This record gives sequence, structure tokens and C-alpha cells, in this order.
Amino acid sequence: MSNPAVPEFRAVDLGNCIAIMELEMVAGQEKFLDSNAFPLAEAAYVEGFTPQAVYLDEELIGLVSWGPYYPDYGYEQPPEAGSNIIDHVMIAAPFQGRGLGRQVVEQLVAKLAGLPECRRIVLVLHPDNTIASKLYRSIGFSQFATTHEGDLVMALDINGPTSAAI
Repeated sequence: MSNPAVPEFRAVDLGNCIAIMELEMVAGQEKFLDSNAFPLAEAAYVEGFTPQAVYLDEELIGLVSWGPYYPDYGYEQPPEAGSNIIDHVMIAAPFQGRGLGRQVVEQLVAKLAGLPECRRIVLVLHPDNTIASKLYRSIGFSQFATTHEGDLVMALDINGPTSAAI
């Protein structure tokens, strides 16, 4: 009996960048998430941002991106020390509803928690994105602020009481 496939992060390169940008979301999710082109461009211009393609076996299924946390996206200011942001998590429409999003987020949290000096992981999400909010809360994230646009700012403290959820 074989083990089920586990999502895997791989580098974004010339061989997969167009396919990444062509991945489709479920209809209606575009109000919750930027297109995959945005984190690819952000990584080119904002130091420390890392996009990674998400594969299941050899099939491209999504994109994740993370980097230093700049409160209110104030890139002209230094990033907040000890904090990293999960900037983008996208699972293509045909692969949603299988628990892959949870696996990807848990892998990403573990990856960021293993970075030197990472004490907190932050993410920002649309207040109507109840599915993502429920997922992040179940992993241990809690809301600590709201952006001026009304988005929820959530965090997971790595060495605090919520870190046991990792």
C-alpha cells in the first residue's frame, strides 16, 4: 500500500512560471487573493520575499509566498524584527476540498518556524474569507489587528502558547 502524495514546494523558474500564472482559482475567490503574478513580481522587487511552486507528485497545484513582515505593507520602513508573513497561499480550483490547503499551510508554518530569529508568523486575509479564517484559526493563528482597508491581520507566536498547534 503506497502512502498518499504530500504537497511539495519547488523553486519558481522559467519552466513553471507561466503555468503558475495560469492556475485558476474557484470562481469568486479572486476577491480574497491576488493573482499569482503579484507575488512573483513582489519577489523581484522586495528583498526577502520567496515564492515557491506547490506540486503534488509532478503536477503543479499552487503557489505560496513568504517574506519579512512589513506592517501596513510599508516597504519604505524596515521589516518588523522576528516576524515573517505568509504572503500568498493559492491552491488551484481542481485541487481544493481535499485537505491540501491545510497540508500546505502546515508545511509553510513549519518552514517559517524553522527560520533563525522567527518568533511570529503573520498573515493578512479578507474578512469574508471564512474558510481560510477557520483553517488558520484551527492551526493556532489569532487576529491581532485590522488593516485600514478592513482586512484581518492574524499571527501565530512561535515560542508562545499557540505554538503547540504547529
